[in-house]
Amino acid sequence: MPTVKLRHNVFVAGLGTVALACAATPAAAAGFGLREGATDWMANAFAGNTAKAYDASTAWSNPAGMVRLNQTEIDGSINGIFPTINFSGFNATGPTSTTPGSQGGNLIQSAATGGAFGVWSYSPDVKFGVAVTAPFGQRVTNPGNFVGRYQSLVSSISDVAFSASIAFKINDQLSIGGGPVIDTFTSRLTQAINTGPLAGLAGDPRADLHGSDVSAGFNIGALYQVTSAFRIGLDYRSRIQHGITGTQSISVPPLTGVFSPATAARLNFLNSGARTKITLPDNVTLGLYYQITPQWAVMSDIQWTDWSTLKSINVTPTTPGVPGSVIQENWRNTGFVSIGTNYRVTDQLMLQSGVAYDESPVTNQTRTSRIPDSDRVILGIGAQYDVTPNVTLQAAYAHVFFASQPINNAASATSGLLVGKYSSSAETASLGFKVKF
Repeated sequence: MPTVKLRHNVFVAGLGTVALACAATPAAAAGFGLREGATDWMANAFAGNTAKAYDASTAWSNPAGMVRLNQTEIDGSINGIFPTINFSGFNATGPTSTTPGSQGGNLIQSAATGGAFGVWSYSPDVKFGVAVTAPFGQRVTNPGNFVGRYQSLVSSISDVAFSASIAFKINDQLSIGGGPVIDTFTSRLTQAINTGPLAGLAGDPRADLHGSDVSAGFNIGALYQVTSAFRIGLDYRSRIQHGITGTQSISVPPLTGVFSPATAARLNFLNSGARTKITLPDNVTLGLYYQITPQWAVMSDIQWTDWSTLKSINVTPTTPGVPGSVIQENWRNTGFVSIGTNYRVTDQLMLQSGVAYDESPVTNQTRTSRIPDSDRVILGIGAQYDVTPNVTLQAAYAHVFFASQPINNAASATSGLLVGKYSSSAETASLGFKVKF
C-alpha cells in the first residue's frame, strides 16, 4: 500500500518534535522551562533571585552572591506542581469529517520537583557552591481515544542540572562568580498513526520515540553593592546543546484481517535507532534588591531568554532507508519581569509575596497540541520562620493564570487539523529549609 507508506513517512517527520519533548504542563515558566527550585523563589514569584544573595540558593541563581554568606549553608526544597488543562474542539480530517474520540478531560499530570543548594565559606573573600535542580520538565498524557491522538498522546521531558561554582570578592562593592553546569536530558514522545481508511478499525498503530543525553554549559554572574541597602545582580546562563540518541518503535495491533502482512512490514520497517539535537536556551537576568527598612525589602528581576534556538529540529534515523525529517517550530525570544516584597513581622517570622509576567515563546500561530503554551501571570506568597539562629523553615504557594490558548494546527499531512482552544491554570506549592553551620 504506497499510501500507507507515505502516511508513515510523514509520521516520521512528526516524530521530530520529540527533540523538544514539550508536553503541555503549565508551570511557572514559559515553554517547557521550570522556575521552581528554592521555596524562597516561589514565595516572591521569582523576583529578585539574581540580587537577593541571602541564602545558599544563590549558588544557582547568581553564584557571585555567595560572597555575602558568612557561614557554610545548605538549603533544600520540595515543590509540587498541580496543573489543569482542558481541550475543547475537534480534529478535522476532511471538509465534513472529524476524528472520533474524546476531548480528554484534564490532559496534564501533577509532578514534583526539588532543589538542593550548598555554599562552603572558604574565606571572607572566596566561596564555593553546588546546586542541583530541574530547570526544564513537562508531563502530558492524552487518553488513547483523544481526538488529537494523531498529533500527540504521551509527551514527557525530565531534566536535572548539576552546577559547581566559585565566587570571589573583588572589593567591598563588586563580586563575581561562576562555574560549569552538567545537564541530563531524557525525553519520550508517543502518538497514534493515521492509517487512512484503516484508522481505528483494528486499533491505531502507535509510535514511541525516546532518547537521552548528558551535556554541559556554564553560569556566570556579578553582584554590585551600590549602598549598604541596595544591590544589583547580573547573571548569564549559557545555552546547552544535547545530541540526543535513542530509539523509535512502532507497535502494530493484532492482525485481524485489516492490516495485511505487507502493511505491518512497512510499519515495522520504521523501527530504528534515531538521533537529533536540541539546544536548551541561554538567558540573561538583571536583578535588584533594596532593603528599605530593617523590616521591609523590595526586589525585582528582568530576564531575556533565547528560545529562538528552537527554530527547526532535524531527526535522523540510524537504519538505512528510513527517512529523516526537518521540523519547523519557530519559537520566539521571551521576556520575564517580576516584583516582590519581604516583610519581617518579628525577629523570627518573615512574610513574602510577589507578582510576575512571563511571556511565552509560543504564539497563536505556532501553538500545537504538544505545546499549547501561552503568556502567564504568577502570584506568589510565602513565609520563613527561624526556628533557631541557624535553622529556618520555609513555605510558599503560587497561582499561575494563563492567557487565551486558541489552536488551529495540523502537525502533519495525515494528523488532521486540530481546531479549538485550551483552558489552563496551575497551582504550585513548596516546603523548604535552610541550615547554617
